[in-house]
Amino acid sequence: MFLVVIILTTISAYLLSAYGLTKHYVTTAEIYIESLDDQSAVQKATTCQLLFTSPQMYDTINEYLEIGFSYAEYEKMIKVEQVKGTQLLRIKTDCDNSAASYKLMQLYLEHIPEVIENYKENATYKIVRNPEEPSQPSFPNDMIFTVCGASLGFIISLVGVIVIWKMDNTITADDDITEMFDIALLGELPDFDNEIDYLGR
Repeated sequence: MFLVVIILTTISAYLLSAYGLTKHYVTTAEIYIESLDDQSAVQKATTCQLLFTSPQMYDTINEYLEIGFSYAEYEKMIKVEQVKGTQLLRIKTDCDNSAASYKLMQLYLEHIPEVIENYKENATYKIVRNPEEPSQPSFPNDMIFTVCGASLGFIISLVGVIVIWKMDNTITADDDITEMFDIALLGELPDFDNEIDYLGR
């Protein structure tokens, strides 16, 4: 029973990871913002971060896609963050398959210059980390889910054994009577069958 529970929870966790949850393939790129005027490049990076997640940016991307997405959908699929106190922007695209994630990132990077130019930011950029198509999902991880399932099965089995042992009130020894009824044991009847076998009669 102990082993069966562990096997079942392990299999269930693997199936949940492999087929029950939406896959997340994340493609990452990093760009370095440079200022073309007297304004600080770090401030320009902050401005560009807001600009690159604006509805106008997403409208620009939608013009080149066969199927358009809403602003809310883009907010889930594209994240732009400024590395604290630097000119570096980290961009991540998150889709349910690797090819779509990589394609969206490429399209996004292609249209950054157009958006910067349209809004007269007097800034330029260079890619310091080129995107690569993800080979496996960032979530869920099949191995982690399988190990967690096995661990959970072990814990459930262990707790079950302890509970059954604690609830078992079967009398198996002299001490059980003393503990259960709080009385002294005055005597013990011998096991005649064993005595006969022992004496060979």
